[in-house]
Amino acid sequence: METRQSRRRIRPGASPGHAIETVAADATGGRVDWVRYSDTEMTEESAAPLADVLDSLGDGQVNWLHFDAPPDPPVLRLLQERLGLDALALEDVHNGGQRSKLELFENHSFVVVSVPLLHDGTVKVEQLSLFLGPRWVISVWPGPPSLLAPVLERLRSGGTGRIRTRGADYLLYTLVDAAVDSVFPVLETIAREVEDTEDEVLNGASEDTLAGIHHTRRNIIALRRLNVPGQEMLGALLRADDSPLGAQTRRYMRDVLDHHMRISDMMESLSEMIRGMHELNLATLSNRMNDVMKLLTMIATIFIPLSFVTGLYGMNFNPEVSPWNMPELNTRFGYPAVLLLLAGVAGIMIWAFRRRDWL
Repeated sequence: METRQSRRRIRPGASPGHAIETVAADATGGRVDWVRYSDTEMTEESAAPLADVLDSLGDGQVNWLHFDAPPDPPVLRLLQERLGLDALALEDVHNGGQRSKLELFENHSFVVVSVPLLHDGTVKVEQLSLFLGPRWVISVWPGPPSLLAPVLERLRSGGTGRIRTRGADYLLYTLVDAAVDSVFPVLETIAREVEDTEDEVLNGASEDTLAGIHHTRRNIIALRRLNVPGQEMLGALLRADDSPLGAQTRRYMRDVLDHHMRISDMMESLSEMIRGMHELNLATLSNRMNDVMKLLTMIATIFIPLSFVTGLYGMNFNPEVSPWNMPELNTRFGYPAVLLLLAGVAGIMIWAFRRRDWL
């Protein structure tokens, strides 16, 4: 059951940026999905040679370079050499498992967004890595393509929106917005699980119900771990003094922060609900156990006098030796009389229990 971000193993004691800076400086690049656009035109190319794409970044258009998996060190080394990307940021892309953050450098910015996904009902976190330059955005997303597909559709239908008329910072905003909004379907799915679990608890708790509560609780905890870093990253993007976004784009990014706050509120509500259900489930199981113990205690109480009577007449004293030695053993209807006595005692006790609402 995976709820944490997957990351590559880093050799203890390795120097920072080791995986990138040890590659030869003349490393050849791989291939990248490339979209370039302006307010009047747009072109896109899949699996384009990275070196050729980097040669065409200065044509005045906005360029979006997308990798659908973390690039190998030679590819990252080429990006470092040609675009001046920071080696530590590239190592974060290579290793993965980073929390949401914003890092500012001299000629570019690096943004990490932790995106939760549901995999077989379990929250799994993937890393969306974004580099923002003057006229380009580089994205690395190993998750499902459906996350960024709406952004590409907006670019293709640029005549109906503002995305083609804005700069690279607006493209970065749309990618961050898509990543943040993708949390809502995950929360809605978990909310339905919480409602189903609540019905199970109210209809009768069980051990399976308790296991489901713990599973949902772990999912919510995994989501809450992303809350504070994500809020800090969005807050850094909105700070006017050092934000890589323009004033107009920051206005839209505030809406993303509002969405993030709504997500935080939803997670708090789900946490309270699951905590209450956990306590209710334990109380229900405890009450059920108390009912069982109560029933067993009453059964044992009923049999106490019956056991006394049968034990008394099981002592087998010989009445022929003395008239005090159980003369009832010679009574003609002694055995049926004792059975009636036992039934009467049990009946009176059951009547008394029911009168007191113990049964």
